[in-house]
Amino acid sequence: MQYNIYQIKVTDEIHNFVNSNEGGHSGAAKKYPLYHAKMETMHGRGDDRKINFKPEYFSHYTKVCEVDGRYNGLRNGDMDYTVKSKNEVFAILNQQYLDEDTMEDIVFDSHVSGFTMKSFVRDGKTIEYRNMHSLSVGDIIAEVPQVGYEVSDIDDIIPNTKYFIVEGYGFTDITDIIQDLDVAVNRIKEAV
Repeated sequence: MQYNIYQIKVTDEIHNFVNSNEGGHSGAAKKYPLYHAKMETMHGRGDDRKINFKPEYFSHYTKVCEVDGRYNGLRNGDMDYTVKSKNEVFAILNQQYLDEDTMEDIVFDSHVSGFTMKSFVRDGKTIEYRNMHSLSVGDIIAEVPQVGYEVSDIDDIIPNTKYFIVEGYGFTDITDIIQDLDVAVNRIKEAV
C-alpha cells in the first residue's frame, strides 16, 4: 500500500493577515476559503467531536509526501519492516523512530518520499526543513493500492483508493465524501 498525505498549506499572505490587527482567525476564515477549511478541519465539532468534513475542503489540500508501505530493506528483528496501517503512518510522520542521539530516522528515510524542502536564513546560516508538518488532526491519508500488491490492474487503483481524515483520536473514512470529486480523481491519476 502507498499512503499519500495531504495537508492544508497556509500561504504567507494568509499567515500575515491572521497575525495582523485587522485579521485574526475568524477574519481570515471569512476572507480566505482555504483558511476557513483549515479552521473547520483542525478540531472536531459537535457532540461526537468528529470533524464535519465537506467536499469543497479537499480542493484546499496539497499532497505533501508519500509513505511507501512495501519492504524497503529494513528489518525489525527477524521480520521485514513494512508499513501496514494508518497508525504506523502516523507514528512515522510524528518521529516515533527518530534516534535522538544521532538525529537520524532510518524508518522515515526508508519509507517517506515526495516531500519538498524549504529554507530560510537565520544568523547568516541557511536552515532547511521539510515543507510539511507532522501528521496532525485535519490531515488526510489516502490509501492508494499498488499494482501487483493490492490490485492487479492500473485501472483498479482509483476506485479502490480510500481517504481518511485524521481525528483527535483515530481516523474517519471520508472516501464517500470525496471519491467522485474531479480533484480527488485527478490527484490520484497524478500519483499513478
